[in-house]
Amino acid sequence: MTTPNPLHLANSAQQMARSAPGGDAVIFNKVAMVCMGVMAAAAVVQVVQPLLRQLNGKQTRHSHDSRDRGR
Repeated sequence: MTTPNPLHLANSAQQMARSAPGGDAVIFNKVAMVCMGVMAAAAVVQVVQPLLRQLNGKQTRHSHDSRDRGR
């Protein structure tokens, strides 16, 4: 089983909202907004993750260097 694509879910929810009656349209729009939020969060994580790895690598090297100097 494959996981649902948030972009596809958001598009489907927006299409359903266009043809749904008032109260249902609000719910479909909220679903679309949540899906878009999930996609935005995934994009931020993709950008930030390499930066965190670089920082973590520099901190690890720095801690190893300071331990070696103490000997």
